[in-house]
Amino acid sequence: MAKLTTKGLLKKSKSRKPSELLKNTRELLIFPNADKDVRDQKRKEKVRLFACLDMVIDGELTKSMLEIRTLLYGDGESEPNKDTCAQLTQEFFREDMFRLLIASLPKLNLETRKNVTHIIANLQRQQVQSRLIASEYLEKNIDVMDLLIPGYEEGDIALSCGAILRECIRHQVVARYVLESNHMKKFFDYIQIPNFEIASDAAATFKVEYGLIIIPDCKNCDNPLCLCTNFAFLDTTRTGAYDQA
Repeated sequence: MAKLTTKGLLKKSKSRKPSELLKNTRELLIFPNADKDVRDQKRKEKVRLFACLDMVIDGELTKSMLEIRTLLYGDGESEPNKDTCAQLTQEFFREDMFRLLIASLPKLNLETRKNVTHIIANLQRQQVQSRLIASEYLEKNIDVMDLLIPGYEEGDIALSCGAILRECIRHQVVARYVLESNHMKKFFDYIQIPNFEIASDAAATFKVEYGLIIIPDCKNCDNPLCLCTNFAFLDTTRTGAYDQA
């Protein structure tokens, strides 16, 4: 395996093809982790160098995320190009960038995290030849929810994870997975977190999930939010769902 270096990581500020832009972004996200062992072994003599390198990479990531967001949303003067958006969507999910970004959230600065949230939200709705690529990806990689949902327990990234999760839940496959997993019960803990912003965000996410299901009368108890077996089924015909049964 070729050694990852800084050569090629730092690109000039110019318009790039989606494939090139995502490739460079991926390299920027992976680079700090790839050299972690080197940092530990030569901490004393390399600490200043890597501190400066981290700042440069952080800045380049901010630029890359802004560039991706601009491709998807437009720049205020021109509308996004449909073909470019389609190519970006396919490349993004093909290269498993969704998983990488979720795993990288803790090391991203606030501005970059906000752009990541907007990017992922947009990509959830992008259709390529009438196909929801995001829904197909999530069906095959549903385990990424196991990385995303516990983000509520990490103060710095809790709100970013919540915003991304609310978009993902609008896909039937994700809504069903969350509903039938132990994650659903954890939301009762999340909405009681002392931090008001995080607790409110968790409540908002729960409301989205709850809004996509119908709870029939439970014969075992009177609790309207009963978690008894087979207590609910998805109603993806309601407004807000990206895909329908």
